[in-house]
Amino acid sequence: MRDLLPFIITGAVSGAAYGLAATGLVLTYRTSGVFNFGHGAVAAGAAFLFYTLHDTHGLPWPLAAGITLVVFGVVVAWVMERVTRGLGDVPEAVVIVATIGLLLGIDGFLFIQYGNVTRNFPEFLPASGFAVWGVTVTWSQVISVAIATSSALGLYVFLWRNRLGVAMRAVVDNSTLLALTGENPKRVRLAAWSIGSVFAAMSGILLAPTLGLDANLLTFLVVQAFGACAIGMFSSLPLTYVGGITVGVMASLATKFFTKPPFNGVPAAVPFLVLFVVLLAVPASRLPRRKMSVGSLIPDVKPLPTATATALVVGGLVALSIVPAAVGTRLPVWTSGLIDVVVFASLALLVWTSGQISLSHAAFVAVGASTMSHMTSNGVPWGVALLLAGLVAVPVGAFVAVPAIRLSGLYLALATLGFGILMQYVVYPTWVMFGSKLSVSATRPHLGPLNAAQDKQFYYLVLVVTVICLVAIVGVARSRLGRLLRAMSESPVMLATHGLGVNVTRLIVFCISAFFAGIAGGLAVTQFGSASGAGYGPLQSLLLIAILAVCGTRLLRSSIIAAALLAIVPGYFQGFDVNHQTFAFGVVAIGASVVIAKRELLASMIRRSIHPTEPRMAWRVERDPAIRRARDGARVPAGMLR
Repeated sequence: MRDLLPFIITGAVSGAAYGLAATGLVLTYRTSGVFNFGHGAVAAGAAFLFYTLHDTHGLPWPLAAGITLVVFGVVVAWVMERVTRGLGDVPEAVVIVATIGLLLGIDGFLFIQYGNVTRNFPEFLPASGFAVWGVTVTWSQVISVAIATSSALGLYVFLWRNRLGVAMRAVVDNSTLLALTGENPKRVRLAAWSIGSVFAAMSGILLAPTLGLDANLLTFLVVQAFGACAIGMFSSLPLTYVGGITVGVMASLATKFFTKPPFNGVPAAVPFLVLFVVLLAVPASRLPRRKMSVGSLIPDVKPLPTATATALVVGGLVALSIVPAAVGTRLPVWTSGLIDVVVFASLALLVWTSGQISLSHAAFVAVGASTMSHMTSNGVPWGVALLLAGLVAVPVGAFVAVPAIRLSGLYLALATLGFGILMQYVVYPTWVMFGSKLSVSATRPHLGPLNAAQDKQFYYLVLVVTVICLVAIVGVARSRLGRLLRAMSESPVMLATHGLGVNVTRLIVFCISAFFAGIAGGLAVTQFGSASGAGYGPLQSLLLIAILAVCGTRLLRSSIIAAALLAIVPGYFQGFDVNHQTFAFGVVAIGASVVIAKRELLASMIRRSIHPTEPRMAWRVERDPAIRRARDGARVPAGMLR
């Protein structure tokens, strides 16, 4: 037991901070209906601000902490309340993109302002301590746990004893009825966002002395609070806080038992294992759901006339064929753009056509890149290796489809994000993928008269593969399977009612998407000659979904525009590096979500003016338990902020 005590103490201290962050996250989710993926970024931003005030400008730490918590927390809360105010009745994908935009925007700003170097964060609490069974416990650890525990307990008492706290619980049930009592729902939500943001800021400040100042590390370590939220079923505040401590202790104990490769990445992945297991094991009916409109983001647009579409395709191919003669030394940039078109098209098929949300798409690309390297280094012909790069990604896509069979919306997004982080920490360092050096290499092929070692020849090879992939993806979208995917996006219940296999359809679309992403990964590692696991982390997956979201919902058009923004535009503007891209796309994603939300609201108003019986049908849906369960699944009663 004494051997485990140091790990238990360390885990309990970090777990208390995770529980504090998770408690604020559950509060904002249950009062606003918005699960904030940017919660960890708020913690990272607060830690950097505290460091600037205390260490750079020499303010006393209590004053620096007060300014950080009050000013930064309230400003972020005001922004989030304003942004999410109109997201209460829109498809969940819009809400997810908005909060992902917050994460990317804050992270990008921190990288631009402070650079990519991890900074030391000096301990500001007393470093002295006492011994417990021979294990030193510092006063800073005691104070950290005391702050986190008292804050979580104070919030729980506040929600049950204070009028504003009771109003926060009531706004979950029905904000309209709350307004009839004289309370302003906007004020209540702002108060909830303020508490949630302050809790996130406190967790960032408490964790920073141990972790150091690294925007990515702080963001995704606080994202470990998602595991605590899962233990609390995304509704119970006490269970959520206890879940944070549990996750922290489990992760700390794992560092003792998993010390050698390839299992040394398990400790960092423990919270996401917890998240993944809970989401797969707990019945979907026990997970709370936000009230939202029925439908998808797919616009009701008519396809282009055949003559127009043909002219655009032919014109595009002619323009791409003369690119090598027109762009000169920037030809590799355009080659990267072609590869990214395949990446975004495979993601768009999944998101826009089938309505599934995936935050682990970069993992499919990584599987393709590592497979291509292993195949070509073992003498497999290049064309066969490229095909295998796609095929090996198929079972990975099938595995990700497992949670998609029983989850949707937010919980599918959380499950896929957890899967992507598991891949990064546990699978990437193994020999199966990137190995201990997290890097693989590949050479360009020499196919008869085609010497792809030359940039021009390789560009035409990538162009041919890209065209084949796009033709196949468009063919899928326009086939009977594509019609089933669109129907599944609109109403899975309706599809199942007609005797069609919704689960099989989800499995197929994930496999197809993974296949083409794997092909893109094989092309990418061939172009650059090497690939690193660091380039296919969860942040890259979030960046992909954010860029795609701001480029519209047409399959081909959004993919082409997104690839141009990610690959080609930065090639012509050298100052627009990955950090500026992350910041810019994060801000644009937030703005696009607001615009889409207003468009959805306007479309709903137009539909109701055209179909005056719709309110009556909506009343029937809400009154009829059978219809309500078929539409939404049995929901945990709103207001269960226990």
